[in-house]
Amino acid sequence: MRLNLISKDITVSQSVFSLFFPVSLIIIVVSLVLLHPFNIAAAVSNPAATHLSKPEIMRLGERMYRDGVLPSGDPAPAFIRGDVEVDSRAFSCSSCHLRAGLGSFEGGVATPPTTASKLYKPYRRPPSIGDIPDRAGRYTYSKTVLERPAYTRETLAKALRFGTDPAGQIFNDIMPRYPLDDSDMDILISYLESLSLAPSPGVSSREFRFATIITDDVNQEDRQALLQSLQSFIDQKNHQLALYNDFVKFGYTPTIDMKYSFSQASIDVWELKGNSKTWQGQLVSYNISKPVFAILGGISNKSWQPIHDFCEAQRIPCLFPITDLPVVSATGWYTYYFNKGYGQEGEAVARYLHRLENLPVETPILQIVQDSPAGRALAAGFEGSWHELERPAVTTLTLTAQQLHDQTSLNKLLKKHKPAVLLLWTDAGPLPNLTTLVAGLALPGKVFISSGYMGNKTANIPETVRSRVYITYPYRLSPYVGTRDSAYDATIPTLSSAKDFGDRRIASRTTAMLKQTLLRGLNLLFDNLYRDHLLDIMSTQMDQIVRDYERLSFGPGQRYASKGCYIIQLGAGANPALLPRSEWVIH
Repeated sequence: MRLNLISKDITVSQSVFSLFFPVSLIIIVVSLVLLHPFNIAAAVSNPAATHLSKPEIMRLGERMYRDGVLPSGDPAPAFIRGDVEVDSRAFSCSSCHLRAGLGSFEGGVATPPTTASKLYKPYRRPPSIGDIPDRAGRYTYSKTVLERPAYTRETLAKALRFGTDPAGQIFNDIMPRYPLDDSDMDILISYLESLSLAPSPGVSSREFRFATIITDDVNQEDRQALLQSLQSFIDQKNHQLALYNDFVKFGYTPTIDMKYSFSQASIDVWELKGNSKTWQGQLVSYNISKPVFAILGGISNKSWQPIHDFCEAQRIPCLFPITDLPVVSATGWYTYYFNKGYGQEGEAVARYLHRLENLPVETPILQIVQDSPAGRALAAGFEGSWHELERPAVTTLTLTAQQLHDQTSLNKLLKKHKPAVLLLWTDAGPLPNLTTLVAGLALPGKVFISSGYMGNKTANIPETVRSRVYITYPYRLSPYVGTRDSAYDATIPTLSSAKDFGDRRIASRTTAMLKQTLLRGLNLLFDNLYRDHLLDIMSTQMDQIVRDYERLSFGPGQRYASKGCYIIQLGAGANPALLPRSEWVIH
């Protein structure tokens, strides 16, 4: 917080205390509080955190830096624009300086690095396009200090409390001031001194080591679709490095970008076998044997939860695994998913129904859920969004695959609950009985199914009920401009023209991940070889246009890149059109 006092440093001599103690001390402390709440922490400090172990200091410092929470568990005091108090949990250090502490640029404001390796050295800002106004007289590129001497622990503490650098230059008003006591300040600075101090495991100035993860339930065709895309990427990286070395050999002077863009790369396959409860131990063994910088892709038909937990614990980036059962969490950091899988399809239906003007609030909805991970994920996605929208609870029945084939029992359930909307979160088993199910619904008689769960058999929906059946479709419908098979017209796609309808699209999604997200991140790492910095870079990328999704969007802390889903219907005929009934982003 910026101080509005006559003096920035308040000291009380021992002679004053000896003459007027304790009355004068009371007056001084009360005066400080009345003048400004910010100063009390600086004037009355706790002892430094010398009683804590180093691991505990690092844990508490990390929580302060990333979450804005004090060692006591309370939000850290924080002020912007002079005296505006803000919630430090929303204005934590990492929200602007990012997790690796190497800074960012957003909205015309540059946030410099906050790691000790940068702070404890003199700094001079590189020239920017704002240093010389253009002919139109437009404003500067960013407002940052031009030059400053190196920080010390004392001047760094002063900067965090009062917003001035070692040269006395005042920070931008949007930089919070944190009036921390000595103990908490000591913890925070100790953490900054360790932040991004050494390169992460699995990387050096000339080599990146990667791994991918495949579980033993994946068939050979899917396995090869993943591995071929990954190996092609690694081969291309190594071929580019060979060309770069040839250029240098013949006297070519590479640019700074080229120096760091071309590195050796390798990839190992971490195969997980048996019960998923044993996966953690297998992953730990792989990582101890040969640590990697990041995990690229991966594929499993089971829940990704054990792998997700391993990556979180070991702080290893896991980039875009092929899974329909990702971990849906607001706190995960190290795994980037394409989307929320089956759960996202359920969310889409909830949002779609909520927006229907002709669907009264009291409309009875029945959710029939197949007793399987996919069925439960679809139901959880729907129920989570439905509850968030403050809609009344729906009736949910969980049935086995055998029960779903019993048409008589299903008819009795429909007669008992009298639904007007049926959410059929099952595989393709009930499709032969779909006509009878639709006939048993009250008006408006809508049925919702998952194209992800039913797969290509979605095409078997009887033509007589297609106008009543709505399908979740988490992939692109519009033409993808940018490839040889692009179509520049706006014709509605059909089942035959929609490539891989209902499939997992392993090769195309993996290739997009490697070439349009990972490669951009690697090329911008330069010599900052930190896992968190890779994720920081990727999180601040511009939206990507890819073949399988309308777009992949990014943002700090976001871990589900595709946030949309269509609701579609099938048109008439043997090769039906895919008719969109919603826009792409509906939540």
